[in-house]
Amino acid sequence: MDQDKPREIRIALDAIPLGGKAEGKAGEDAVLFVRDVDGVRAFQAKCPHLGAPLAKGEICGGRLYCPWHKAAFAVADGSLEEPPALDGLTRYPVRIEGGEAVATLTPEPAPAKRAETPVARVLIVGTGAAAVACVTTLRREGFSGAITMVGREAHPPYDRTKLSKQFLAKPTPAEKTLLEPDFSAAHGVERIEAEATRIEPDARRVTLADGRTITGDALLIATGSRAVVPDFEGKDLDGVMTLRSLDDAVRLSAAAESAKRVVVIGAGFIGLEAAAFLTKRGLAVTVLSREDIPFAKRFGEAVGAALKRYHAGNGVTFVTGSVARIVGDGRVASVETESGGSLPADLVLIGAGAAPETGIIAGVEPDETGGIPVGADLRLADRVWVAGDIAAFREHGSGVTARIEHWRLAQQHGTHAARAILGAPGDFSGAPFFWSNQGDKRLDYGGYAPDFERIILQGDPAALDFIAYYVREGRAVAACSIGRNAPFTAFLHLLGEARVPSPEAIEGGADLAALA
Repeated sequence: MDQDKPREIRIALDAIPLGGKAEGKAGEDAVLFVRDVDGVRAFQAKCPHLGAPLAKGEICGGRLYCPWHKAAFAVADGSLEEPPALDGLTRYPVRIEGGEAVATLTPEPAPAKRAETPVARVLIVGTGAAAVACVTTLRREGFSGAITMVGREAHPPYDRTKLSKQFLAKPTPAEKTLLEPDFSAAHGVERIEAEATRIEPDARRVTLADGRTITGDALLIATGSRAVVPDFEGKDLDGVMTLRSLDDAVRLSAAAESAKRVVVIGAGFIGLEAAAFLTKRGLAVTVLSREDIPFAKRFGEAVGAALKRYHAGNGVTFVTGSVARIVGDGRVASVETESGGSLPADLVLIGAGAAPETGIIAGVEPDETGGIPVGADLRLADRVWVAGDIAAFREHGSGVTARIEHWRLAQQHGTHAARAILGAPGDFSGAPFFWSNQGDKRLDYGGYAPDFERIILQGDPAALDFIAYYVREGRAVAACSIGRNAPFTAFLHLLGEARVPSPEAIEGGADLAALA
């Protein structure tokens, strides 16, 4: 065999459906072939985010969606259209020989871009999802100016969604959560590890705890949220923890090595994810919640009850009630409830939600949710944008002003801000989406449906195989699903294009995948 000859992967044209995709393999190598009226193209076979097999994803319109976390790529060229991936797909040359498509495994070079903008220096307050997406988008679009990121965490940017999942199931190095070993060097970022104490939007100026001030030609405020710790008696005992940052996760995982009993206060996403994975680790986990059925207000009682049964079947104990106090002599020993119960604990994880970090923004009054009201384009002032948990923005699908704490949405905000910095006009119209690993089950939720009026339920929640559509003001504005990837992805795509069919059409069996 000629060692200098490029490796190739062949597949029969008939094996690639028109308007569809198929994976081709040769030994250890694999590519994804897609075929439409413009021909056949070949891309890397796995999503650049976390390696999901793209052959199991969905094509909607001109987009290829990752089957796990709904990163979206343009079918035409593999370019990135939606996070959580931060890069587009590697593309390979394809030729047609007889009845076969042949991909040569020499990547095509990405087209060079050069951004033309009067902005020379971008200043970003925050180092989380919105900040990272802004940086990577700026560089991907050809911005060559200076970028400064300010944040108090010592770690390079990391994937916060991992912290309450497999990271807790066994001792895991913190490095496993990092997005890149050296993000700052890879993207030409000046990283300032410091506490910002004042942000002046009109001047695009940030003051640090040590008295230094920094300015930029464009400013992104993405300060995120902090964990809420109610004023429980005993909240400062050793062994009482929150789970918001990588440092929190490292401490919790280390403490779990010697613990036997954990009480999780709160049955939200972080609490139940942590409960599931700490149970896998062999700990006895009790979840204490004021609500008898978790997620009932968000997903409806049928879905919430099914998730509770699932976790209970995997060893999680649920107790309905409220905390009276946390008890211990220096170290936590138990949680006492207002009804007089006592829950023994070596560890207590408080999952009481998060509060937006907005107090340092001068001259701006937060709304009733604690968020910073912004325009439909996420703009706060001239060349100043707000992104992520702290943004109170008009959610496109529902028309409601919302503050939404989704990791992927923060990335979408950061991407939008980057493009706006480079001169792109328009309002933010991304469809919110999050996923939650409830043990071995992945729950997908897309859209925004506060105070929904009714639910269109298809499938069997008790079997954790369903899709639920949430109707508000006569429109289906959100969906929740386990095990129904095709219709859910189609719904998410249609929601982003404002083309969701009527609730009556959905109830009548509308084929969303065909409409997308």
